[in-house]
Amino acid sequence: MTAAGAFSHRCQRLLLREFVAGDAADAADIRQLHADPRVRALLPDEQPLHEPRWAEAFAACLGSFYRQHPGLGIWRCAVPANDGAERFAGWFSLMPLQANPGTAGLGVQPGDVELGSRLRPEHWGSGLALSGGEVLLRHAFESLGLRTVWGICHPDNRAARGCLAALGFAPRSRAPYEGQLSDYHALDAATWSQVHTLSRRDRLRHRRRATPPSTLSPP
Repeated sequence: MTAAGAFSHRCQRLLLREFVAGDAADAADIRQLHADPRVRALLPDEQPLHEPRWAEAFAACLGSFYRQHPGLGIWRCAVPANDGAERFAGWFSLMPLQANPGTAGLGVQPGDVELGSRLRPEHWGSGLALSGGEVLLRHAFESLGLRTVWGICHPDNRAARGCLAALGFAPRSRAPYEGQLSDYHALDAATWSQVHTLSRRDRLRHRRRATPPSTLSPP
């Protein structure tokens, strides 16, 4: 992975920036995002980020993480509003993926990362997850020079699986993640170079041709 400084992105659709340690508004955004039980329902981890002290501590830890892992992290996502302001919509992330005994057969390598997002329910189905995912995949492969990016979701999260497929990911297997079985999907740099210029619909067609029908199951 090549060196990189702080990452941010602005376009007509969204604004990504780092969360600021000690910023009460950023901590409040994290708390409010996770206060909605619909957001928490399909999360693979159990951090109670809907509690103020946890949200504040989480934002503080991110400040250190950005410095220790340039180019990686969790970024606050805002979207433009009709009044010209920007409204908090959730977050997108590129985080190191830790191999564990349950993923031994998946081919997870040191330096691999996972793509993630958590959005407020009003943005579900709006295409925002795809837009943010495309931004971070371009950053991962073209700026950081990563070999493989993983996408991991709860087995019941059909929307996440569809989003990953539209981004070009292929399903790999079902394996443990944060203490529960989750579905692992992977996208490598070579595939990204082939599909990133395609429309989302054409990416889905490419994925269907490249991946034989199968049911995710433990390796």
